[in-house]
Amino acid sequence: MTWRTELERAAARLREAAGAADEVEQLLRDDASRLAATGVEQRRSELAERLRAAAAQAATGWLGEDLAAIAPGTPVWTDAPSTEAVRIGTAEIDDAPAFPALAGLLGKGHLVCDGDAADPRVAGMLQSLLLRITAANPNLELSLVDGVTLGQVFAPATALVDAGIAGPVATDHLALGRVLTAAEKRLTELRDIAARGQSIADQPFHLIVIAGLPPEVGTSMRERLAALAHAGPSARCHLVLCGWKQLPHRESLPAIEHATYLHCKEGEVRLGSLPLPVRLDAAPPPSLVRAVYGSRAQQRKEAGELSVADLVPEVLWSASSRNGLSTVIGRDQAGRSQGGDVEVAFDDATPHWLIGGRTGGGKTVFLLDVLYGLATRYSPSELELYLLDFKEGVSFTEFTPSPLDPSWIPHVKAVGVESDREYGVAVLGALRAELSRRAGLMKRAGATRLARLRELRPETPLPRIVAVVDEFHVLFAGNDRLAGEAVAHLEELARKGRSYGVHLVLASQTISGIEALYSKKDSIFGQFPLRVALPGAKHLLDEGNDAADGISVGQAVINDAGGIKGRNRTCRFPDASSAEDLLTGLRRQLWERRDSDVEPVVFRGFDEQHLEDDPRFADLAPTHAPVALLGRAVDVHMSSVGYQFDRSPGRHLAVLGTSAVAADMLAAAAVSLGRQHEPGSVAFEVAATAVGVEDTARQVVSELEAGGHECRRLAPGSILNAKRAKPTYLVWFGADGADGQPSALRNLLLHGPADGVHLVGWWRGARRFLDDIGGSAGREHCAGVVALNIAGNDLAAITGGYERAWEARTNRCLVIDRHAGTQTLAVPYVRPGRLDGLPVQDIPGKVESR
Repeated sequence: MTWRTELERAAARLREAAGAADEVEQLLRDDASRLAATGVEQRRSELAERLRAAAAQAATGWLGEDLAAIAPGTPVWTDAPSTEAVRIGTAEIDDAPAFPALAGLLGKGHLVCDGDAADPRVAGMLQSLLLRITAANPNLELSLVDGVTLGQVFAPATALVDAGIAGPVATDHLALGRVLTAAEKRLTELRDIAARGQSIADQPFHLIVIAGLPPEVGTSMRERLAALAHAGPSARCHLVLCGWKQLPHRESLPAIEHATYLHCKEGEVRLGSLPLPVRLDAAPPPSLVRAVYGSRAQQRKEAGELSVADLVPEVLWSASSRNGLSTVIGRDQAGRSQGGDVEVAFDDATPHWLIGGRTGGGKTVFLLDVLYGLATRYSPSELELYLLDFKEGVSFTEFTPSPLDPSWIPHVKAVGVESDREYGVAVLGALRAELSRRAGLMKRAGATRLARLRELRPETPLPRIVAVVDEFHVLFAGNDRLAGEAVAHLEELARKGRSYGVHLVLASQTISGIEALYSKKDSIFGQFPLRVALPGAKHLLDEGNDAADGISVGQAVINDAGGIKGRNRTCRFPDASSAEDLLTGLRRQLWERRDSDVEPVVFRGFDEQHLEDDPRFADLAPTHAPVALLGRAVDVHMSSVGYQFDRSPGRHLAVLGTSAVAADMLAAAAVSLGRQHEPGSVAFEVAATAVGVEDTARQVVSELEAGGHECRRLAPGSILNAKRAKPTYLVWFGADGADGQPSALRNLLLHGPADGVHLVGWWRGARRFLDDIGGSAGREHCAGVVALNIAGNDLAAITGGYERAWEARTNRCLVIDRHAGTQTLAVPYVRPGRLDGLPVQDIPGKVESR
């Protein structure tokens, strides 16, 4: 074999980015006499030229060119390089530069140097190497360690740290330990991904550059570095390790596998087995450093950020929900160029989601991104939304009409703001009823999945339903009857929802400590494979999966496998709160495309409810079964709550509690009853014996008379003795004490309905009411009871005990119909501004002592 053949082999090795050219070393050693013969200069020149050509092919552009010759305006690469070699200096022949000295790094192995950044030659090499790698690789993560110059060698790379491409420079052994722990965790995750047969080619390279080891580094830390070097290349993790030098009287250094060694002696540098000295590259020009790092930082910022506008598809409502729902919610660190948009879905694989994060961690913003993304992709015939917020916030108010903006998101069916637990349970119950309805449709159609049912019954509207519950843990607070009902509903929805197109999103600061879920935690939360961990999320991911510990506001860890390690994807999502104008225009655009004028039901926990705003009140007309309207139910549709009067024994109504709201409820009952009788067919008698109700009584009389009804004011002493020639409603503001005639009251209660006489009365004392009607024996003589601010045990004494769970609360009442066997939590009708003008002790829900 001729030396020319051997030279060709050496050049081929360089093209493969082997770097050291072992064959060239052997060539020079074995054929020294031949090179010493005539024509040695020509042969050396030919050898150098061939090696320069090979190096130019092995490391092009940013990876191999002289940095001093590259213009600052040269763009960084947007695609990953196809080669593994990178220049670290120049090999010399007779003290003259001969060809670039290369080392295989990303995708190949590691670079280990026995010198550190305290040596200016090594410092310059590190700075040039870092610049080359950064300029050539858009998909890169850096960890920087400098235990000898305390970060000075990496000072030019500050822009990379600020952009999140590199972490803060580690300068001591503790910080180095954290770097290694993060690298080991990442390595484990990537190996788990690869073990499942998934590609890791789109994952960023992780390059750990150690300019010098801190002095406190001991044997265990060195062994960890060696272990990381051993396993790193298969998981896209590589090391540039400087200061790896055997010291006298110290333990032997562990071997660093897959490494090219760089030896820095006094006056001479050698690279691997290359038989020539190497002059290491000097630090790059500052103008080039600023240009490269600034450009890469800007690209990372642009690639990692997604605007709210990016969530909106080009064509609105163009997607079908037949097989599921999906939307883009953010962008991961791979960025736009690497296809880094993060898409999440409601489908068979991820039917339900759990979202966790501390207050201020971005839950509301994330939910807005999701909801607007879905609402722009799917029409109301493909998607329905139910939104509940159990905190004192305004998470979902912008999806509803307001005095300033009459538009709303047409997909929304019900919204709860500062919701009652009862309202949340009602929504879950309604969704469970929808499951049953769809199950019946599937059974009759012979379908097993929603997609198939939609094929078989295209005429039946079957949109997918997404129910979002923010701060859902409030729904399960304690371990009472309501919590039990909520758990039963939630378990059924979680188990069966995927089959029938009903999907849940539960958001909270934590999922731990919910007593009512202790025995159901696994069976329920096990049905929520998609986990979204925001800053401060606790117990959302699996134990040992701490991927969310280091993220900042605006970032989320998306895990589609129930929180297990190895399935995390970290992304940055847009800030919807900063795009108010865009969302306002988008909401109006969706609203204008609606095909129905039915507004979403909005339950605002502490809003007043007024009789005049009730659509049922506007539709009242004369009927043989009149109903006294009392308030709006705490249910999905905020139904009207009333009490029906007929000639059955006991059809009277008593409102109990010290609050003046009771007077407004009596007024609403009387006025609504008046609309259901022909003028002159009934009489109304109004008695006002409570202090402060005179104005309300006068308004009632005025409104009834305006409707054409006969109306009489009764004075104390004559209330129960009045002669009645026609059916009559006695509206009594302050019936405590029965006007001194309890026997007459009991006679009216017992015989009045048969004669068409009904009492609508207000008692301020629950025990007083029970005494007036004759004690427990008289319970059946007044079948209708409205509880305001009375204690549960007092109400139980009146009703027989089954309302012991009643807890009086602000702006709530309990409407009981003993004959119908119903009890309905409601928001009472009040005069506009009533709650603003009441002292605290008079607001319904503030229980007075007996």
